[in-house]
Amino acid sequence: MKISKNHDAYLKIKNALKKNIYPNLTITDDLQVLKIAIEYNLKIDTLLYCYEKEYHDDTKILLNKLIEKANEAYEISLSSYESLALKDNHAGIIAAINLNNYDFKDLENKNYIFVLDRLEIPGNIGTIYRTLESVKCDAVIMVDSISKINNEKITSSSRGCNLIIPTINSNYQDTLNYLLENDYDIFLGEPKLGLNYQEYDYKNKIAIVVGNERFGINPDWYNHKCKKVFIPMEGIQNSLNVSVAASILAYEAYMKRKK
Repeated sequence: MKISKNHDAYLKIKNALKKNIYPNLTITDDLQVLKIAIEYNLKIDTLLYCYEKEYHDDTKILLNKLIEKANEAYEISLSSYESLALKDNHAGIIAAINLNNYDFKDLENKNYIFVLDRLEIPGNIGTIYRTLESVKCDAVIMVDSISKINNEKITSSSRGCNLIIPTINSNYQDTLNYLLENDYDIFLGEPKLGLNYQEYDYKNKIAIVVGNERFGINPDWYNHKCKKVFIPMEGIQNSLNVSVAASILAYEAYMKRKK
């Protein structure tokens, strides 16, 4: 069925992008993310695709799977599509994907957790998710997050990894209470204090905390039973980009836990 820009489905995706009024939906036109949606059996709320595009055979196969899976699927014109497209070299397919809802009960038996404390730059968050998926991190807790998990830029930069790693949105106090009550070793990613990141074994239930790009970790973390960990730097800079630091810590923990 062909629809115009006035159709509810079109307006839903437009408003999700412009106003972010659907906290449980993320929008993507990335084929890699759409493949993940099929592979991991994610719920597709709305699918729009351009009837004026010529699709490659493999894209046609993917599109047919998406149409079959979507709650709603409609055809739109190229001009209508391009007013929604997130990138210039789009494939002519855009979807609203449902995010899974998780809470602290879902962290049972999750022993390797990352805590993203007040992060705000979607590209940084997405990069961290890609790394965490590579090291099989069990879960993410987004604490007092400025950028929301459904942000389409996070979905794009993470290549959909934010959709498959269980993620909880929480606040600082509830997160701290949960980690302490459940005997996690809490590691605070820190520019200077504590021990060199290579000196820990990361063997037990662990939660690694990385902080805001400008202000770092919430200072109150330091008032509790936490381990401080730093990455040595010999140049003139006094800190690393949070996604770089998180990646170094994530791989160190992964290698130590694997041994």
